[in-house]
Amino acid sequence: MLFRIRGKQPRPVLSPVLVLDALGLSARVDQCQDLESLANLALELDGQFHGFRSKVPHRAMFVGRKRVIGTHEFSPIRLNDMFILYSERQRDDLLSRYLVASSIIYHQLLNTGFIVRGGLGFGPVVQHRGLFLGRGFLDAYRMSEKRSETVRNICGVLVSPSFFIHMPWSEKYHRLLCLFEDHYFLNPHALTDPDLGEFDRDRILRCLRDAGTDEPKMTATKRFLERFEDYEAAMLPNSRSRQLTGWNPAEGRLEPEPKIEVDDPMMFDDWGSVWQELSRVRGTVYSPSANNKQ
Repeated sequence: MLFRIRGKQPRPVLSPVLVLDALGLSARVDQCQDLESLANLALELDGQFHGFRSKVPHRAMFVGRKRVIGTHEFSPIRLNDMFILYSERQRDDLLSRYLVASSIIYHQLLNTGFIVRGGLGFGPVVQHRGLFLGRGFLDAYRMSEKRSETVRNICGVLVSPSFFIHMPWSEKYHRLLCLFEDHYFLNPHALTDPDLGEFDRDRILRCLRDAGTDEPKMTATKRFLERFEDYEAAMLPNSRSRQLTGWNPAEGRLEPEPKIEVDDPMMFDDWGSVWQELSRVRGTVYSPSANNKQ
């Protein structure tokens, strides 16, 4: 006999998903030698999560000492050392709003002493009675935690192919992105929050250094900040963005927009497979960048 428990039923949604990982938390927990120090760490994390929620760009919100009350465009949650953002309701221009939100929150967490690495994904998710699961969460989690070796140690927000495929081709979106070793990341310099100020390369590296970031992550992030291709670089002749997409951000596409037609747009869990499929559709050949060959 099957029993049906009355109450709130799961309501899966299709949403962008931001996952930000607070690196180094395990080491800090290991350093807590008594109950008081562990309690103090928990209070510190509560404060950082409050800061995270306070920077989510709701249309209207109230920020108190302990609570943040906002309209329902975004739903922030925390799973141990991961901060997660998704939306229970569909809104206009949701993808661009997630790019903006991700940039502001990335700066906020850097400013409060986090070693930040994250992923921005897209797909179905459900939150129900303490559970948060779905392919959208896995998509963002892979971009944060299961990266290719080429970009593994970069302290930035890696955009997933699923998010990119659903994203419109326009200047507005591409100004918020940057390309590095054939991976699209959130451009860490594109936006400036008036409360936080500008985050240029030196400030980002200084925040990471002050947070105790190890040398591999510092080296990888410095290289990323020095070499990524932003919107202005993408406009130059023979830019890597043009080579991969056939698109000129300043003038529009150089050719009709190619369509990647698949039954499941979440089938791409790495950037190499996207470029291979797009090259097939365009009738070109994908040649990985020198540092991105597996």
